[in-house]
Amino acid sequence: MSSTIPTMEHRYFEPSEQLTGNSLAPRGTCSFNRNYRGDPTLLSNTGAGVPEEKNTSLWITGLPGNITVTELLAAIRKTGRVRSTVISAPTGAITTAAAAISFFKRSDAEILYRNIQQGRIILGHRFPRVQWNRNRVGEGQDPSDVSRVLYIAGDPQVVNQEFLDWFFSKKFVYEIDKIIDYGTVTMEGGPISRLEYRFGSWRCQASSARQALTCELSGFVWTAYGEDPCEV
Repeated sequence: MSSTIPTMEHRYFEPSEQLTGNSLAPRGTCSFNRNYRGDPTLLSNTGAGVPEEKNTSLWITGLPGNITVTELLAAIRKTGRVRSTVISAPTGAITTAAAAISFFKRSDAEILYRNIQQGRIILGHRFPRVQWNRNRVGEGQDPSDVSRVLYIAGDPQVVNQEFLDWFFSKKFVYEIDKIIDYGTVTMEGGPISRLEYRFGSWRCQASSARQALTCELSGFVWTAYGEDPCEV
């Protein structure tokens, strides 16, 4: 797909290193882009210096081999805002999947930990197992309004799933929980389309999506973080 949407070259969002596979790629000139992969010196992005009792990341095993992000997140409602979700597919003789889930708050991670330990979570007729992830993630100092859910509104030629899926795929690696189309409304300045993207993670996914849109498509779109269904 080729884009007909004008962008400003001097505000280019550099594709993620996970997408390009090039950790030495030169940085772009967009001021929003410099730390979009996360500051490695922050406690929330590294296990170094994170006390065990402050860890917000869980390692869940014994999951169905074909489990999706949507299925996993649907099973952990009423726990808390999810920072990141990473599913590890079965390998070799291991037929089950595993997942690392981190939260913004330790107390939320503890809720899910207890629910799994007490057999309250069932996935694919299986009772998963849980332990605290050895790759620790601290609470950090992230704004209280950020989440993996991103509301996007604006020009219909930009705010449509076909274009946004293409745009995001060129910028970073991501997984989708759900996309909700709220339709198009007619405003004084013209039609406005509205979508809700529920990413699998805030870190490096919803955060990167918002930064990329702000960086390259400012004036065409409006974005805001929404409430995480896992917190409701």
